[in-house]
Amino acid sequence: MPGASSTAVHELRLDDGRVLVLRRYVWTGFLEDEPDAPEREVAALTYAAGRELRVPAIIAADPRGVEVGDGIPAILMTRLPGRAHPNPSPEALAGVAAAIHRPGGGAFEHHYFPWCRDTSTRPPKDCRNPDQWAAALEVWRSAEPPYEPRFIHRDFHPGNVLWVRSRLGGVVDWANACVGPPGIDVATCRWNLADWAGTAAADAFVAAYEQRSGQRHDPYWDIAKIVEDDWDVIDDPGRVAQAEHLLADAMRRWLERSRD
Repeated sequence: MPGASSTAVHELRLDDGRVLVLRRYVWTGFLEDEPDAPEREVAALTYAAGRELRVPAIIAADPRGVEVGDGIPAILMTRLPGRAHPNPSPEALAGVAAAIHRPGGGAFEHHYFPWCRDTSTRPPKDCRNPDQWAAALEVWRSAEPPYEPRFIHRDFHPGNVLWVRSRLGGVVDWANACVGPPGIDVATCRWNLADWAGTAAADAFVAAYEQRSGQRHDPYWDIAKIVEDDWDVIDDPGRVAQAEHLLADAMRRWLERSRD
């Protein structure tokens, strides 16, 4: 199946008519960085289902890759209806995020940590404004705001939300779920919407989320989302230019918020 970036995802059609999804953790680099990801996804799907979120149901799982026999962690699950859209209704998408983040989540055993703290240490090679990037890295490392920990998806964006026309089909790809700051989910979705649908759609989503959740989004998390990547080794001038453009806006909003 297309769209997966860290695992191989297969559609299975059974003789009894059922259609299932098999997710295999074949990318060794991902497992080296996050060896607990398969077990975390199993726990997240179980936990999310218990909170009545629309997620795939687990049919079988071998999260350590020791039962199937090929050493590859695997999860077999139901296939949710619908397709992902790059520019869904901002209000509907915000409603999904707010439902995931509703109060609670403390019972979930996996907790948030910033990604790439050891590798995102300096401005990228093709950065045109290294001083601004260096300032953003300092903000990321020293100015994390207080937050109420909630259950978060940790990779929430339109590509992981399925729709049947305008109705929610469900949310997929829970390998990074944890208890942490809802703002990082909002920022992740904002980043992807800005890339796929434009900044107006991204801003509309954030405004709708603030209204749905009753929480003001802190631009610190937009900065965190942009800089938490392997920028020390990424060689993609176009990607760097896009990140710089969004980072300039995030830093402006963060500075304005800091003066309030």
